[in-house]
Amino acid sequence: MVNSILGRLHGVKQTAPNKWLAKCPAHPDRSPSLAIRLADDRILIHCFAGCSVDAVLSAIGLDMADLFPDRVAAPGSPKPKVPRFSAYELFPLLIQEALILALAFDAVVSGDVLADTDKQRAEQAFNAVLRLNNEVAK
Repeated sequence: MVNSILGRLHGVKQTAPNKWLAKCPAHPDRSPSLAIRLADDRILIHCFAGCSVDAVLSAIGLDMADLFPDRVAAPGSPKPKVPRFSAYELFPLLIQEALILALAFDAVVSGDVLADTDKQRAEQAFNAVLRLNNEVAK
């Protein structure tokens, strides 16, 4: 099933065994901000720009059940522990988002007026940096 999801995304790059980055289909993504990970009997996805899993899945015509292709949970069974992304995996995304913020800051300091799309992307980068910082701190 992971291949079906990856086939619906653009800019897919494998970063490690069972781990990929892609452009998020739920927002105008210029560079990969969507992490995809195959973990046991589920597929984990996370948009570092803040898109919800539902929004990402809806944008590619899937739903939550598609992330659990082989799972048949028994009623009352405990939820499995969700693995976190490591700091090593998050660092390249943090650098990318910080670069976007630095470029926007430099443009504003130089007296340039940012286009609305650039302002929105800078805001997404700011929020992503905050979230990435919280993820690394955990």
